[in-house]
Amino acid sequence: MNFWKSLIVLAAFVFIAPQLFAQVGGISGSKLGAVCVDVVDHKKIEFEPAFYHTRASKYWNDESSLQNLYSTGDSVRTVTGMNFRFTYGLWDRLEIGVSISTDMAMSNWGARFVAFQNEKIGVAIIAGTNIPFGNGDIHQKTRFSELLTSVGGGGVFTASFTENLSLDFVAQYMTFLKKTDNNSKGSWYFNADLGYYFFNRQLQVIAGLGYQDAVFESFTNQILTVYPGITIETGKNYIIVISAPFDVYGQNTLKNAGINFALTLTFN
Repeated sequence: MNFWKSLIVLAAFVFIAPQLFAQVGGISGSKLGAVCVDVVDHKKIEFEPAFYHTRASKYWNDESSLQNLYSTGDSVRTVTGMNFRFTYGLWDRLEIGVSISTDMAMSNWGARFVAFQNEKIGVAIIAGTNIPFGNGDIHQKTRFSELLTSVGGGGVFTASFTENLSLDFVAQYMTFLKKTDNNSKGSWYFNADLGYYFFNRQLQVIAGLGYQDAVFESFTNQILTVYPGITIETGKNYIIVISAPFDVYGQNTLKNAGINFALTLTFN
């Protein structure tokens, strides 16, 4: 890939990345990137404000070779923001919810249905849609990804090896309802979290791994992310979630590292 094509691909990814990697939202979780089979208890609601901050000074080109993002070594690209999640337990096997960004530009609606569950394993189905509200001047004829609605779904698998050790795995696919300006062919997402509880299940240490693959007409985006983190569950109706994700491999994508913080609150 020549220099100018690489530059165009990178510029496109910088602007579409937040929308491109928007997975099924609005559903609850017990770890980090991978949601679990469990749903919010019947007639209860979860409210979760979340803060994120990422930094990038390098990117992977079309050959997955790491390059400097800027000509000067002291420059860095940062992204900081917040979003809010509301999830309601519709009944003991079904939850519905929505995640909304603080600028109200995007909403992520989702649902999860528990198909099977026993003491050791569980399987659930997730589905959702990402609906943009828009924030600023909009040119209706230009089909930018951030201005179009996407839909998707997937499956969730949870395995409890012991009382303290468990694994969550999620596979999902998202696609846009209309043709985008960059001819998106859809995106696959795979996430796995392994967690272990300490101190009477008050502290959970988690190792997470995520892979994302998005195909366009003239290029492909891939990214592999490691995200270690913890959950602190000392309170009865709240959980503190902290993670520090960092990218280890990619193609036509920024090499990000960051920190996430969330506070999950449960109300009757």
